[in-house]
Amino acid sequence: MEDCRQKAYVAGQLKQLSTDIALFKKVYRHTFVCSREQGQKALPLENALVYWEMVFNTPGQPWITGTPPTTTNWTNLWIEFLRANWTKTVNKDMWNQTFEFFQKTMQDETLSFWSEDGAWPGVIDEFVAFIKEKRGDLPDTMETD
Repeated sequence: MEDCRQKAYVAGQLKQLSTDIALFKKVYRHTFVCSREQGQKALPLENALVYWEMVFNTPGQPWITGTPPTTTNWTNLWIEFLRANWTKTVNKDMWNQTFEFFQKTMQDETLSFWSEDGAWPGVIDEFVAFIKEKRGDLPDTMETD
């Protein structure tokens, strides 16, 4: 009987994961804590990529904006960017700031919230530049010597 209640509880939580942002945030943050090797403060990049693919897809919250046929799969872009440009481990700040960036992009895929003067980690700034280049966005101002 207890086993059935546990299964029902877990099934209910999985269903809520895609719609309850507070629950998703708890699971997301706990994923980092649970996935680190004992005594380590950061995740190897390859491990973090696997976890991002898991949490930013069903039954989690897919990191996709837009409507077909013009959707943006941010998870795929994030992973593509990191594989090509990031060789370091993923620390807790990068992990948590990725979640904050996820939330912002889900509300505003144009990235109008982002500013060069903002407090985002360098990796997020570089990702924004990568996205803008992919989209063919031109910078607002051009610096000249």
